[in-house]
Amino acid sequence: MLNIKKVVIKLISLLIVLTWISNDIREVKASSIGLEKGELSLKQAINLGINRAKKWNDKASLINVNSVDETMGGSRGETGKRYKWFLNFIVPGTDDYLLLGISKGKITVFEQLKQLGQEQTIAYSDIKFDSSDLVRIAKDKYGLNPGKDWATGYHFTLRKIENTPTISVLGTDKDKLFTRITFDAKNSKITGVIYKVPYGGGLLSLQPGSNSSKIVKKSMAIMGITAGKEYLVTWGDRKPTQFSTTNHPFLEVCSNNGKRWSELDFNKYVKYAWFNANDELYVSTASEIWSNVTHKSNGTKILTLKKEIQNIDYSFNNNIAVLSDGMVYSTINQGDSWEKRPVPESIHSVQISDKGELFVFTQSRKILGKDSDKWEEISLPSIAGVPWDMKILKDKIVISTESGLWIRDVSGDIWEKRQVDEPIARLIKKGHYLFGITERGAAIYKLDLGNETIDKIEKVYEAKDIIVWDIDVFQNNLLIATIPDYSWEEMDTNTSKK
Repeated sequence: MLNIKKVVIKLISLLIVLTWISNDIREVKASSIGLEKGELSLKQAINLGINRAKKWNDKASLINVNSVDETMGGSRGETGKRYKWFLNFIVPGTDDYLLLGISKGKITVFEQLKQLGQEQTIAYSDIKFDSSDLVRIAKDKYGLNPGKDWATGYHFTLRKIENTPTISVLGTDKDKLFTRITFDAKNSKITGVIYKVPYGGGLLSLQPGSNSSKIVKKSMAIMGITAGKEYLVTWGDRKPTQFSTTNHPFLEVCSNNGKRWSELDFNKYVKYAWFNANDELYVSTASEIWSNVTHKSNGTKILTLKKEIQNIDYSFNNNIAVLSDGMVYSTINQGDSWEKRPVPESIHSVQISDKGELFVFTQSRKILGKDSDKWEEISLPSIAGVPWDMKILKDKIVISTESGLWIRDVSGDIWEKRQVDEPIARLIKKGHYLFGITERGAAIYKLDLGNETIDKIEKVYEAKDIIVWDIDVFQNNLLIATIPDYSWEEMDTNTSKK
């Protein structure tokens, strides 16, 4: 009997050991294919995708793969693995096309499509190296950093370029510029290093009657400009990247038309700034508004919100309206007190008149006015078309459409049309002036509302190869704030390592 008990005990012990071993094996297998955390490397994603694609059609051939941005956390490509991938397959000689999406180790997208034209297919046997191998080389040899503002972390693509199966590792360089390093998938040889470099951007000054502009500031993103009676203020980013203008923020003031600038020690990224009638500077950050900002003081905080400020408008007499998190906050006493009102739908921008009347321009391109406790839609002429932008200046509502500019009194109901040589895509309100920018910033128009009329519409600048972001007038000069454009350029690999 004792011997039987000993045998039973030994068998139980053996089963426990085998269970531990089995669990260890399962954990190793799960870890080896990335399913423990749901993150997969490039080749692991291909393995999963090919198995499913072959069930769709046994002749399915891979044409490209790319990782996808997400907000799931994880390593974000630090070790060559991502949660989300897209893979594309074709059946050679047909127009059959398959899109597969992978999320956390499972196929979540399966779309059968038709595609004209044939793309080069990639043989699995040609993929000798994985994303986990190549991201390590990219970091060690070129100091590649993870993306932070867009395409977060490290990303990976596979496609055929000039008959070569090529894996790209994407991140940012030491200056936060979007960077792509490409490798031959068969031998890990580096075939190219390029990055998105900014060109242009700055502040332009145009004298009355002149056809040429003078560069006042260059090689930076001027996100805004505002002119008071004595001072000119600009703000933006000294070292912008394609996906961020908050890297090296600045707020500067000038009193001699752009010849000499001094920094305002505000220590926050500025979203909006303007002067009131007393030449006091108001500044908005992501969630705060400050009044009377000077060289000596950050001023007085007049509003703090929990959510980010999406849009601000201020009237000529400095009534202020703020849009944030589906609410409109407004003041008609320079920020001493605020009223809070919900908006009925997704809003593009908010406007406030000199009398404190509130209007919003919705994402669905409707104009709503606040009437007592309700938002009422303002009817537009049927021939006007869909509004592109809307502003309130003086007691006028001005909208831009493909057919031209349409104007009516805030309290009226009759719309009048004003013809413009080109459709105005965006309206900018500054003081008595309303500026119009055509699509792609090709031209700037000035609309003078100083005499309660909008009959005078004048083209003041023909923009070429610049991206106009803001406009104002200071000491009779037209000031044009621009931001950079970006182009792929080959990186100087001698200076790329951080």
